Amino acid sequence: MSDVAPGSASRRVESTWVSYRDAARLFLRGATVHTASRIALVVGTWLSLMNHGRAILHGDPPWLQLGLNYLTPFVVASLGYLAARRRRNVERLAAQLEREGDDDHS
Repeated sequence: MSDVAPGSASRRVESTWVSYRDAARLFLRGATVHTASRIALVVGTWLSLMNHGRAILHGDPPWLQLGLNYLTPFVVASLGYLAARRRRNVERLAAQLEREGDDDHS
């Protein structure tokens, strides 16, 4: 099972992983960027406006905190993306769906 890396029609990225090295490789190759960046944009903007809106409007934005407002949801979304694609999790889900399918046909 593989996905096309965002922005590259020819480069394939393995979509499941076994070792943490595989997961890090997926992350570094940008497998999580498409999903995680959209989430980080929405959540980071919301957090920034809620927590630092006044400082931003007064022209004194706390740059480090604003950066963390976007980085944190990006990392969390990336971890969620990778957790859902861990090979043993995928295999367990496939087995469960197969069992449920067998139950429906009984």
